Amino acid sequence: MKTALFVDFENVYSGLRRISTQGADRLARQPAKWLRWLTDNLPVPGADADTPVNRRVLVRRCYLNPVMFNQFRRPFHEAGFEIVDCPPTTASGKTSTDIHLVLDTIDALQDATHFDEFVVFSADADFSPLLRRFRRHDRRTIIFAAGAMSESYKAAADAVIDIPTFLREALQLVEEEPELETDQGFDAGTQAPRLGELRKKAEASIRRLVLEAADPLALPRLAQLLQRELPGLKDAQWAGAGSFGALLRQLSPAGVVFDFKDDLAFDQVRRDKASARPANASPPPLLLTTPEGATTPASAAGAQQAAATPSGEPLDDAAVRLIRQWMAAAQRPLHFSTLGTELRKALAPLADGWSGAPTLAAYLQRLPLEPLMRGTLEDGSTFVLYDPERHQAPAGVVGDTLVSAMLRAAELPAIRAQDFAITATAIVAAVGDAKAFKNGRHLAAWIGLVPRQHSSGGKNRLLGISKRGDSYLRTLLIHGARSVLIHVACKPDARSRWLQELIARHGYNRATVALANKNARVIKAMLSHETKYWPAMVAM
Repeated sequence: MKTALFVDFENVYSGLRRISTQGADRLARQPAKWLRWLTDNLPVPGADADTPVNRRVLVRRCYLNPVMFNQFRRPFHEAGFEIVDCPPTTASGKTSTDIHLVLDTIDALQDATHFDEFVVFSADADFSPLLRRFRRHDRRTIIFAAGAMSESYKAAADAVIDIPTFLREALQLVEEEPELETDQGFDAGTQAPRLGELRKKAEASIRRLVLEAADPLALPRLAQLLQRELPGLKDAQWAGAGSFGALLRQLSPAGVVFDFKDDLAFDQVRRDKASARPANASPPPLLLTTPEGATTPASAAGAQQAAATPSGEPLDDAAVRLIRQWMAAAQRPLHFSTLGTELRKALAPLADGWSGAPTLAAYLQRLPLEPLMRGTLEDGSTFVLYDPERHQAPAGVVGDTLVSAMLRAAELPAIRAQDFAITATAIVAAVGDAKAFKNGRHLAAWIGLVPRQHSSGGKNRLLGISKRGDSYLRTLLIHGARSVLIHVACKPDARSRWLQELIARHGYNRATVALANKNARVIKAMLSHETKYWPAMVAM
C-alpha cells in the first residue's frame, strides 16, 4: 500500500503537550519510532484484523516553524522526512502551514504514483473538504489530532487514531494517560471522576485560603495561590470549567462569598458581622487593640469616633484624626485595605471615591501623616502604614526611600503631573532595589521591552518585544512614551530630533517601544545612583 504522510508539527505538538509533556517530547524527538508503528502495526481501514499490514510511506512531509521548533529538525531528517519550513508571516505568529499542506496533498493526489492512502496529522477542521476530495477519488484517509476535533472532520476520514492508542502503542508510554478531555478516545465514565476529584480539592483549598486570610482575598491572588497548591489545575482547563471565574461560579465552598464586581473573596461569617455592626460602632478589634492588649469597649469607641467627626470639620482633617487614633491603638502596621474599609465606614463622603484622588494610596499621600510611614511589601502589591516609633517595620518594606525614589522616577519627561501617583508608584513598587539589576538593559528585559531572539548559525532573528515581566508596568511606560511622541514634531531639542529620526526609520510603534526601553534604563540609573534626571547626560 502506497501511503503519503503529512504532519502539521506545531498543531500536533502543541495539542499533545497539553495532554502529555513526555508524549509531545517523544513525538518530536523520536519520529522514527512512531513511524515504524504506523507502517507495521496500524490497521488498514476497512480490512480484517488478521490482514497483514504492508504499508510503504513514500511521501513524508513535516511542516515546521523554524523560528519556534528548529531544534526538532534533525530527528525528522534522520527519519526520512522532508522538512517544509513555514516561518511566521504575521505579527501574531500565523504561518502558511495550512496552504502548503493542501497544495502538497493535491499534488500527491494527481501524481502518477497513485497513492492509496493519505495520513494527515492535524486537528484543523479546515481540512474537511480536502478529506472529502480524497474520498471522491477513492483514496483512504487516516487522521490524528491531539485535541478536540469537529464531527464533520472525523466523518470525512476513514479512520481516526485516538490519543490513548497513539501514546500507548506508537510512543510506548504505557503509564501515561491523557489529562484533558477531548472528543476522541476518552471514556466519559473515567474522565468525570478525575475532574470531580480535582474540583473537590480546589473547593477545599479555596475555602481554607479564604478563611485563613486576615482580609478579603483578591481573586487574582486566590488564583495564584490555588495554582501553587494544585499545579495541574490550570493545565486541566480549571477542572473542566474553562476559566478560573467559571470554576468559582460552579463551586460553592462553605462559608465563602465571591464578589465578582470587585474581584474579592470574603469570609461570610466575618462579612455578616461587619454588616450587622451599627454605623457608629467601633472599628475592628485590630484597630482598637491597645498596646497593653486590652480592647476598647464598643460603646466608648463609638462615642469617641462620633466626637472626632463634628459637622463642618474638613474631610481631610477628619481622616487624619481617625487614622492617628487607629494607629495609636494598633499593635502592628495596618494594611491599606483595612484603612480604606474603615475610612469609608466612618466618613460618608469617601464612600463614593477618595476625594478626587485615583486610589487610596494617592489620597493618603497628600494627607499630613508624619511621622507615620507607608511601605510596600516584597510582593509589590501590599501596602501598609506604620509608626516607626511604636512598630517594627514589616519584613520586606521598602522604607522611607519609597517617596524619594518615586520623586526621582517622576522627573522623567514621560512620568509627570497627573501620572505621577500611578506610574511612579508602580515603578518603585515593582522594581524595589534597582541595584539588583546588573545594568539598564537587564531591567528593560525584565519588564519585557526588548525584542525576542531566535538566532543560530550566525544569523540574528529579532522578533517583537518579549512581553515578559510586569505587563502593567510595561503598559504604563509604553503609554507614557506614546504621549511624548505626540509632541516631538514641534520640538527642536536633541531628544525630540532623535525620536523624529527614529519614527522616520522604523515607524511610530517601534519608536514608542524604543523610548519606553530608554526610559526604563534611565530609571535604573536614577534609582541606583540616587540622582536626578539630567537631560544633558542622556545620550541620544
